[in-house]
Amino acid sequence: MMDSPDGFLRSLVRAALVAALWLGAAAWSHAMAHTTTQTIPVWLSSGVTFSALLLAARWRWPALLAGAACAAVLWAVAAHGLTLGAALAYGAVEVVSMAAGAWVVTRSRQAPASPSATLALLGGAVLASLLAATLACAVWAEQRPQADLVLEWRVGFLSTLVGLLLIAPLASAYRDFRVRRSGGLPMAPFLGGGAAFAAFVAAVLLVFSQQAQQRWGGVAATLAYVPMPFLLAAALLWGARGGTVATLLGAMLIIYRTAQGGGPFALHEGFPGESVIEVQGFITAWVVVLLLASALSEGRRSALHRARDWQLRYERTLRAVGVASVEYDTVTGGATWGEGAAEVLGADAAAADSVDAWLDLIDPAERGLVQAAWQQVSAGQRSTSEQSYALHLAGGATRRVRERLAAVQGGDGRVERIVALLEVVRPEPSHG
Repeated sequence: MMDSPDGFLRSLVRAALVAALWLGAAAWSHAMAHTTTQTIPVWLSSGVTFSALLLAARWRWPALLAGAACAAVLWAVAAHGLTLGAALAYGAVEVVSMAAGAWVVTRSRQAPASPSATLALLGGAVLASLLAATLACAVWAEQRPQADLVLEWRVGFLSTLVGLLLIAPLASAYRDFRVRRSGGLPMAPFLGGGAAFAAFVAAVLLVFSQQAQQRWGGVAATLAYVPMPFLLAAALLWGARGGTVATLLGAMLIIYRTAQGGGPFALHEGFPGESVIEVQGFITAWVVVLLLASALSEGRRSALHRARDWQLRYERTLRAVGVASVEYDTVTGGATWGEGAAEVLGADAAAADSVDAWLDLIDPAERGLVQAAWQQVSAGQRSTSEQSYALHLAGGATRRVRERLAAVQGGDGRVERIVALLEVVRPEPSHG
């Protein structure tokens, strides 16, 4: 009997995939190390473990954690020269800290792109980073007694936190990604985001250059924030998927330039590697801002999309049964017609852009009664009204319609809008 519903082979494949991604992320993180101290500013591998757990059902966690643990043990031996016992402890740190953080996040049942889900992600990432830094310092205290454990803890906490906040949103955004021929990002926001990201890259190359002091003088330290509004604009224009990619690449570019000794953070170091801690704090703060801004933007975008879907569904239903809809503003008298109104009533009728223009189309003998009914509903004297009357359209055509009015009240109890449903009254067939 196999314990896992997916079977042992699939679990093995998942574990191997996590291990491969973990080692690849570790190599990328190591390539970003500070040139002098070899301190690693961002640790992406824990982000791989954390993201894998967030995207998987909990009964799949053992296989994923096993893959991450094996990769961590291999890295500890190969990159840090630890003994097998210390390497196993290193792997256990990865498993315990990331599992604890992921458990906190998955306790939340919020929509993935909502602000509440983003706050849960931040909370889980902070917990995982705290545990990882604290437990790792316990390992280093045993293996390297001469190490500055306070500095190690700060760097470890921030590097892990930055890695989690860069990788986890990216993985979540692409969770259900499918290549499609249509339905993607419109051209305007795509080009706008591309221009903003290009401006961001150009600003980073200028501000975080090796000649920052010579080029900018005393104001160099204040210019670190100049590129970031461009990155924020790109992230918002590109949406969740493009925005997370832009954030990852942008953050890694700033970290790399700083680690190479460029930019404002490397100008005045109180101790070797201080610029690493400064850029970690800088990136962490901006990633949090980007995540919250993206969550708010995605929430608004999703709400508008749902509202539009319901509107289209409602209007298609009305059109199918031969009913037109119109909204009147009780203050201005402006009319907003639903889609398909011209098909039901005719183009002339649907072109009426105000209640006065609509009244002009009504037969003069019936106009007074219709106007009185509209005014009573508008004043709140009646909540609904129903009447039928004749319309005189262009070319001498006459069409009789049945109208149902309903008042829409605002928060103060006053009528803000009037909704009308109209259908053409078909003449009854004569018999005999």
